[in-house]
Amino acid sequence: MMCKVLIFGCIAAVILMTASYGAPLTTEPPPTQEAQLLRAAIMDLEQLKNFKNNFLDFYTPNDTGECNRTTLECFLRELEVLKEDVGQEDQRHIINIKKNLDYFKAGNSSDLTCKMCESNEKKKFSEFYQALNRFLQSMLK
Repeated sequence: MMCKVLIFGCIAAVILMTASYGAPLTTEPPPTQEAQLLRAAIMDLEQLKNFKNNFLDFYTPNDTGECNRTTLECFLRELEVLKEDVGQEDQRHIINIKKNLDYFKAGNSSDLTCKMCESNEKKKFSEFYQALNRFLQSMLK
């Protein structure tokens, strides 16, 4: 009898320790890899928010929905242009954004119904930044 009490006591202790140290207390599913990559890209983009650039214009896509991959590629190309004109700290943020978003470029993106990057309107950095931020937020949803 004493052995059973001891065994059940040990099992109860293990269950309590597991609940307090290893088991999540929320029922929310963990974020997916895609969501983690997008959040990381948005955080790096936030670091570029106050960048001042009045001499460069950026092709700024405004397509939504079915042309996500083409839109993403356009934004990434323009970020490559921006990378050449920023300081080393900002270059690291741009490199991180590109690394995180390269995951979403997989596959063939030659959709004939989507606009070419060069057919998008040229805008200053602040408008480009806002459009990219909106686009990433829409991908996150």
